[in-house]
Amino acid sequence: MWESIPKFAADKQIKTKNMSKKNSITTADYLPYEEFQRLLDCLEKDGKYKQCAYCLLSFCLALRISDTLTLRWMDILNKPDIMVTEIKTKKTRQIPISQNISNRLYDLYMLAGCPPISEYVLYSGYTGRAMTKQYVNKLCKAWKKKYGLKIGNFSSHTFRKTFGRYVYDKMGRTDEALIKLNYIFHHTSLKITQVYIGLRKQETDEIFNSL
Repeated sequence: MWESIPKFAADKQIKTKNMSKKNSITTADYLPYEEFQRLLDCLEKDGKYKQCAYCLLSFCLALRISDTLTLRWMDILNKPDIMVTEIKTKKTRQIPISQNISNRLYDLYMLAGCPPISEYVLYSGYTGRAMTKQYVNKLCKAWKKKYGLKIGNFSSHTFRKTFGRYVYDKMGRTDEALIKLNYIFHHTSLKITQVYIGLRKQETDEIFNSL
């Protein structure tokens, strides 16, 4: 079923006009949780096991893509937690992995043919390194089109925002949820967290839709 993704310069690490500039606002929407689950199911069904594992890790660890791309199979297989030194903040975080997530990651590893455990989860056979952020963003656009995902702006940053929105909704959309997410994301204010997970935009849209 999988339609071949355009080669996009075969994952060459080139500079493009669409690359994020320093201090610019990253445009990305969160993916409704049902759609996120559907994306995982579609990728697994199409045999894209490594891509599926990457999406799962990006969501459940709430990491920036720069940190997720550094993960190798040996960092995540059969581990109760993951130690990550964030590239942006230089802070080391210990992030728990639930048994359910651990089991699914192991299953995806087996389905992927048991690649060397020292290999990056999202390995590029073209470069011999992890795929680039630019290439992952192109994958996101391809997934959106291929699977008809209900999302506006879909990029590598979407998964972190999806985590935030999922936690907020699951905790009953409470102030406590915002405080916990603010701590996880290291935002300087709750207002930033609200904007980050799409609350302010949703509230504004609801005003216009009610007219």
